[in-house]
Amino acid sequence: MDTAILQERAATPPAPCAESYAQDKQRLARWFEHGLARFELDMARSTPELRRAWRAGDAQVRADFAATHGERVYRELTDDFRRMPRLDALLAAVPDSVPGLLPAPGQLAADAKLELKDKYGFELSLGLVLAQWLAIPSVGRHLMASMRQARPESAAALAQFQSTGELDLGLVALHRHGHQAHLLLNNPDCLNAEDEVLVDAMEIAVDVALLDPQVQVGVLRGGVMQHPKYRGRRVFCSGVDLTKLYRGQLPYRFYVERELGLVSKLWRGLWGGGDPFTDAPDRGVEKPWIAAVEGHAIGGGCQLLLVCDHAIAESGAFVSIPARAEGFIPGLANLRLPQYLGRRLANRLIYRNARLDVASAEGRLLIDEVVARDDMDAAIDRAADDMMAMGTHGIVSNRKAFRQAVEPIEQFRLYMATFCREQAQCMYGKEILDNLEQFWLRRA
Repeated sequence: MDTAILQERAATPPAPCAESYAQDKQRLARWFEHGLARFELDMARSTPELRRAWRAGDAQVRADFAATHGERVYRELTDDFRRMPRLDALLAAVPDSVPGLLPAPGQLAADAKLELKDKYGFELSLGLVLAQWLAIPSVGRHLMASMRQARPESAAALAQFQSTGELDLGLVALHRHGHQAHLLLNNPDCLNAEDEVLVDAMEIAVDVALLDPQVQVGVLRGGVMQHPKYRGRRVFCSGVDLTKLYRGQLPYRFYVERELGLVSKLWRGLWGGGDPFTDAPDRGVEKPWIAAVEGHAIGGGCQLLLVCDHAIAESGAFVSIPARAEGFIPGLANLRLPQYLGRRLANRLIYRNARLDVASAEGRLLIDEVVARDDMDAAIDRAADDMMAMGTHGIVSNRKAFRQAVEPIEQFRLYMATFCREQAQCMYGKEILDNLEQFWLRRA
């Protein structure tokens, strides 16, 4: 296979038309059925660069179909918006409903076994189709509301927590402390770096804290580490697990589900019902959150600070967002960080890997209190007691007003549409591999 074959195939993609949905579905299915039949031979004969170029062409064909027929497809998948499936269930149902709109399960499974540098790039199609869905107001609003529902596993977890005051979710633990719920990240071997397992467990724990009527304040904190540099000390969060990223063990869907699920629930609460298609006031179930930063808050850890209501840090801790140096977009930081720091300083964190000491003038724009390491427990209790003494309802009402002023739901939807497309392209571009090999693997 050579570039001439790639160009010949790309020259005649099916062009969708709004008035010919049934015919367009057939054309799309035939187009990708032909591609699937040649998949084994083509993959054996091509280079990784050519595979990715081919996948980019396929992804754009799918995105064009979603741009034309996306709302109709989504209505079929959700029974005309009556069902609210999570993203994983939604994507799993696509191949049976519209063959060819997403890569075949076998193609995604083959990609999942490979390191990032060797992947075929099938997940690029997920990003481009999701971007088109989120760009459609009705679809984006419905999907965002669906992802803010409590996870199916959370009901049993809630019953256990209410019975014992403790919840062990493996890499995450939740325990009751009076009217506080302390969510502890316990991924000690890699300094609480985020992966699918950790983030899924965090989301369940957030569900439980929001659903338990005895809990008035949530606390995010890191557990005690085993890493030689921090052994016996707590660390808040080290961002995405870059080793797993390089090894191809973090699916693209992880980044989208994290923002629409875990982080949205911290920032907007659980979906409270009502009509997701209007700008009516949000009826979500919300509670204030305190972040306790020990060691550092890197990448996704720093992003968590941007959706918490009070941030406490131990003296000597630092924050940074090195995602640009690694080659991708740091979640919602590009939207939220300038609200705290201003655009120029946000640029330096995201573009230049700047690091802020929590006690510096710039660091105090993200941190409310800096305390000695031994004073962290008392500082958390003081902050929680202050919140509860004045009433947490007022805090929640004010955070809703802040959100409406700085991040209305439509702004979030449009940002996520951009994020889905650009993050997918970053994940399957050359820069991310070069940066990981230059900055991360050498350091590791």
